Amino acid sequence: MKHKYEEVEESIINWAVTAKFKPHEKIPTESELMKMFNVSRHTIRKAIGDLVSMEYVYRIQGSGIYISDLAEDKENLKNTKNVAVLTTHISNYIFPSIIKGMEDTLYLESYSLLLSSTNNNVMFENSNLKNLLAHKIDGLILEPTKSAYPSQNIGYLNNIISRNIPFVTINASYSELNVPSLRVDDFKGGKLAANHLISLGHTRLMGIFKVDDSQGINRMNGFISECQSNNIPPSPWQILTYLSEEIGSSLPSKIENALKTKKRPTAIFCYNDEIAYITLTIANNLNIKIPEELSIIGFDDSHLAVMMQPNLTSISHPKEQMGKDAANLIIKLINNNNSFDAGDSILYEPKLIVRESTCKNIAKH
Repeated sequence: MKHKYEEVEESIINWAVTAKFKPHEKIPTESELMKMFNVSRHTIRKAIGDLVSMEYVYRIQGSGIYISDLAEDKENLKNTKNVAVLTTHISNYIFPSIIKGMEDTLYLESYSLLLSSTNNNVMFENSNLKNLLAHKIDGLILEPTKSAYPSQNIGYLNNIISRNIPFVTINASYSELNVPSLRVDDFKGGKLAANHLISLGHTRLMGIFKVDDSQGINRMNGFISECQSNNIPPSPWQILTYLSEEIGSSLPSKIENALKTKKRPTAIFCYNDEIAYITLTIANNLNIKIPEELSIIGFDDSHLAVMMQPNLTSISHPKEQMGKDAANLIIKLINNNNSFDAGDSILYEPKLIVRESTCKNIAKH
């Protein structure tokens, strides 16, 4: 079910795409939009803020909100080489490192980078793809949104392929499309995490996994597979799943409830370091000692891993190297008329980075 602000955004985007309001034409005021869509001012401001970021509209202080001309920059762009980068996020977690790798590599080859994000939201991916198709791009590096599900934007992606625009995915891939991908072996990463905890004598294990992205599904399957190989298959209560939208809402309470049970886990493998940080914070609030009473392991070996106290054991992610490799691959495809084969895809080998958040099972409860 869509949020109210998403419905507003979709309607205004449709105004722009169908030319109901022409480029640089003023649209209704915030108060008029509130009445038109029967929503709060906060909802309208959220929608307009997102649309400004996506460059569908722009504001003139004291004057109002206007429809952007999506095509007006074509003249400026037509003599430059442009690579569009569309990720699920931009400013947080490991994404700045990935983007830096791309940016540095593309800059050296005189490419411009057109950067946008979806916030792991299918509608935002839809509107961003529409926007990109209205511009001149020579290549696309895309992180799939909600990659555990079939793509709802397959038509736009096929449009990109039909135009022979080189197209590379990172962190996940589309089973429906034949394009190169750069991914971590998440299944193996899950196995590495489980094996490490089992080697420390832990048998009461828990896994926390995001299940609307294929990375989470693969990490969960690897974790479960390794537990089964060691004859300690996890019970349903030992696998805690969540969706992207639940990180800031219901997930923390789910984790807290799991840690309050009489037979709480002695070790937890978290989908990524961000979730490990949340878990560690909750454990500290419950006076559970890390790692003496609870070992925690994350994934991605991010900056959070060395910020936490104790420092976090984590599974590696290539981050900046992935960004460089993706940029080099898209440049290669552009120069070779989009000619590629299976050897162009990269599956990165994960590594275990052991720090102080895991130790031998010495819990007495």
